[in-house]
Order: sequence, then C-alpha cells, then structure tokens
Amino acid sequence: MFTLRYALNSIRRKIRYVIQSARNHRSLTLFLIVILILVGIFHKEIIYRLYLQTINVKSYRNTITFWSSDYHISPIQDLKTILIPFGVKFFDKSLSYSCSRTGTCYSPLRVLTRKNAQQPSKELAMQFYEFYKDQLEMNLVDAFVCFHPVGMCELYIPFNRTIIIIASTRYELWRFDPSSWTKLNENLKQIAKHPKNIIAANNLYDVEYIRYFTGINATLLPSFCNYTNVNYNPSREEFLIAPIHGKDVEVLFQKLLRISLQSHSIRVVPIRKLYSNYEYSDLAKHPAIIYVPYQVSVMSLFEQYRMNIPLLFPSLDLLTQWHLKYSVVNEKTWDQAWYGTIPNGSRIPGVLSGVPDPNNDRDRTSVRYWLNFSDFYQWPHVTYYDSTDDLVQKLTTTDFPSISKKMKEHNKQVKENLLTKWKEILDNIKRYSPKFY
Repeated sequence: MFTLRYALNSIRRKIRYVIQSARNHRSLTLFLIVILILVGIFHKEIIYRLYLQTINVKSYRNTITFWSSDYHISPIQDLKTILIPFGVKFFDKSLSYSCSRTGTCYSPLRVLTRKNAQQPSKELAMQFYEFYKDQLEMNLVDAFVCFHPVGMCELYIPFNRTIIIIASTRYELWRFDPSSWTKLNENLKQIAKHPKNIIAANNLYDVEYIRYFTGINATLLPSFCNYTNVNYNPSREEFLIAPIHGKDVEVLFQKLLRISLQSHSIRVVPIRKLYSNYEYSDLAKHPAIIYVPYQVSVMSLFEQYRMNIPLLFPSLDLLTQWHLKYSVVNEKTWDQAWYGTIPNGSRIPGVLSGVPDPNNDRDRTSVRYWLNFSDFYQWPHVTYYDSTDDLVQKLTTTDFPSISKKMKEHNKQVKENLLTKWKEILDNIKRYSPKFY
C-alpha cells in the first residue's frame, strides 16, 4: 500500500506542477491542452482509481468473492446464476468480444488485455501479480475461476487463493506447442495437489480429456443454464435444424433430408433461415431441434436441454461414420477448428495406457471411443436417428411432449445434485480463505 500511495502522490504532484505552469502562462487554451494530455497519459489510472471508489468493501467482508477474466461470457454468466443466490459476489472482468451483452467488459482490468492474456509471458505474469497483490479488490477475492481458457489460471497461482478450473472445451487452448502444453499440465498437477483447489469440466468429454493427458481425476460440474427462464411450449409446426458448421456437410445433409421428406408433409427449417435473431422463447415454440453436431459440448445445448426442448442427434455409429468421411464434428479438436487440418494424433503423449488418442481423427476406434463422451450421448431422453429416413420417421412418430416431461424431471435432479456440489465447494473455499478465519 505504501508503494501505491507513493505512486499516486507522485502523479498528483506532477499534475499540480503542470497545471500551475499552465496557469502562470495565463493561457486557457494551453491549460485545456495540458488537461487533455494528462487525461490521455493517466486515463487508465484515473478510471481505475475512480472504479475502486465505487467498491463497497463492507458488502464483501462476509461473502465469498470470485475473480474471473474469461474469453467466453456464457459459462461465467451461468455460474453467477447458480451462486449469487448463495450470496456469492463476482469481479467479472471479461475479455470476450461479446462482453457488452453482459456489461462485463474489462470492468476495469489492468495489465491484461484481450491480446496479451492469451499467452502471457513470465514478465507479464509478474507484472500482473505485482500490480494486484496489494490492491483493494484483490484483497477481497477468495477464489479465482477459469473456464475458457483454463491456462488463465496460471496467472493466479502466486496469489495463494483457491483456484477453480472448469474446462468448457479442450483445456490446452492457446497452449498448443508441446512445451507450453507440458508446462500447463505441470501447473494443473500442482494446483490439483492442494485440497483448496478444484480441477473440473462442465462436460464428461473434457473430464476424460484432462484425465488422459494429466492423470487428474477432474470433477464433473455441468453448466445449468436455467437463466433462460423459458419452458418448452410447442405452438408452431416447424422442426428446427441447429446450425451446422461446414458448408459441404450442411449441403449434403439438406439434400439427403429433402429426399427423405418427399412423401411427408412435415416442415423442417434451419434455425437461422427462420430467425435472423431469436429469443429463447422462439425456440421453445417448436416441437424439437435436430442436430448434426459440430462440437461435443456447447452452451446452447445446455440451454435447450434445460428448456426441456426435445433434441434429435445422429446415432453414435452414424456420427462416427460421418465424422470420418466428412469431418462433421469439426470443432472437436483445435487442429480442425483453427487450422482446418485433420489430426492423426496429439502434440504430446497421454498418460493413460490402453486409451486411444483423442486427437486422432483418422482412426475409427479413437473417433468412436471419444465421441461417446459427448453430452448428447451421456444425457437421457435424447432421440437418435440412424439415417435421414430414420430421422423423418422419428419426427412423425415420436411423442415429443412426453419426452419433454421426462427431460424436465431429469433437470430437477441435475439441479439438486449440482447445488449440493457447489455448496460443498463454497464451504471448502471458506475453510481456506483468511477472510473467514
């Protein structure tokens, strides 16, 4: 705090000196120019000091407080929905380009930016720690939470607080080269050793993926996404097709589906063709949503399942076949998602024997083994089709309202189990936080 006061006093002295000099020249124009220059030079510091003045310290004294700087707005928004009713507070300093939708852009954040936080150097990590170690807001923080990317939590290790990692996709994001990935694994193992920390994922695929490369038995902490406040209420006749990533795959699927629909009167429409923009309630008006999945777990799928909207997916055998032939699930691996290449293995070896490499998308055994961990093969009450002909038959014969009721009952159980897990985590945070000694 002494260093901080010294810095602020130094800034104030410089400002007073320049202002006095401007006044001595008795030039209003010069005075205004000087003020603008000073604001330009010190605007970040000024904004941050003003921000600190808005923090009501008393309101944080007996409450658990989380810090998040994430590149995805949905997972942290979901966690807020779950934990704020327990009195938990958040410093949410989002780095996502969609942060304006949740009003969490930077909020404000010093040292880190959207660009430098992706792969922070040792020097940047030290700069971040030195800036924040004695800051008012950091002294109120009990736990750090990282979703997307997991590697963000490497920055928080020196603060000696609870670290909660919940991978929402493949955890090596922005740690692709072997040395960075290996270093991340070492840090995760160190984090996992302490009982105050949690290594988790919001889907089973990433739980198993983390275990494959680190040996860590990560916790499954699914996203709940009941912030939609919408329930299945079918009033329209069109079945919806979720977005398909990959133009060739989309064209092929639409062609096969048109042939299968020739002798049927049901309507099947892509979501984005029917709605350029839509509300959650719009989706809930339709009988069901059809998927040709591009990823093994996505937040929109959590949202739709929690709204009890019936979902249809290709069977595991069909999706395996399609993926090997057309690379349908093209965001399952970073090689395909970022570089458009089909990988035949990972950049580093796994630690589990007898388990196929999750990043070998050229091997049927590997593809089928890992696709089975996808959310849509783990959740109950999902309808599967073996072909587009079978899909059309399912659309015409399935009792979707009945399925929706079963989904609703399952969601109640998921919520109960999830809240129990989070209560245990919150109790554990208190156990290790100096604030609650």
